[in-house]
Amino acid sequence: MTATVRYRVIHETAYDYSEEVTSSHQLAHLSPRITPWQKVISSHVTITPEPSESSQGIDYFGNDLVRAFVEIPHDRLTVLAESVVEISSNALRPEALSPSWELAAQPTDGLGDKGNDIEQYRLASPMIPRLAGCARYARESFRTGRPWLEAAFELTKRIHNEFTYDPTATDLNTPVAKVLATRTGVCQDYANFMISCLRSLNMPARYVSGYILNRAAPGAEKLAGADASHAWVLAYCPDLGWVAFDPTNGKLADLEFITLGWGREYTDVTPLRGVVLGAAQQTMSIAVEVEPIAC
Repeated sequence: MTATVRYRVIHETAYDYSEEVTSSHQLAHLSPRITPWQKVISSHVTITPEPSESSQGIDYFGNDLVRAFVEIPHDRLTVLAESVVEISSNALRPEALSPSWELAAQPTDGLGDKGNDIEQYRLASPMIPRLAGCARYARESFRTGRPWLEAAFELTKRIHNEFTYDPTATDLNTPVAKVLATRTGVCQDYANFMISCLRSLNMPARYVSGYILNRAAPGAEKLAGADASHAWVLAYCPDLGWVAFDPTNGKLADLEFITLGWGREYTDVTPLRGVVLGAAQQTMSIAVEVEPIAC
């Protein structure tokens, strides 16, 4: 029987302004994506102050999207996303059979729109260029004729083992070349780097935004709000489809991972971004909680 787990996810973002702003436009990717392995039981986004206009839709990449316009003066804005999702186990075994990686580096033919969707993830994007240094790093795993899954899993583990997780070393705009040079960063940097490695060898790879369950140490109490947003990678192999890898933790992504959405890079699936009208300084705080619940 396929393993299934259910989670409640609470993600609250608060903006505090040094003085009142007159209006705010917000764009949110905070509703989990429906996938073959992820069922969305419920999802709701609450914005305070209440927007005068709001709409829900689907973006270019197929992710759920909320647009909101707050037009009353305010010195604090909160966005609360509450969701319940059910995840079915979908990860391959690392030793599963796969074709040689060179097949994944070949253009897809005869797949119509599906092929076009795959091909866009083979190309460089503004935040994730194709780099010769990343290609050299990847080739240590992707040796001639090696099975794709074996090579991709080894690359995942190498990044985990050879890079240092350091929240102070990078920011949202740190280029992949610097991550390669310093071998430090956070989940976004690990994902960006692995995607650049794959694309630099002409293999399709997506950036995934979501959450990962934060397990407390045995005997320790898990702190409320101690979870965080997470980023990982979906890579494509013709015989296997899209396979999820988490280079931050050196593993295949499975039951602990909740998907918000995917795109070419972070800017395609930013959880929350917007503009305000006013000259105030802002302070942002984020609290995330992922709680397993009974199915």
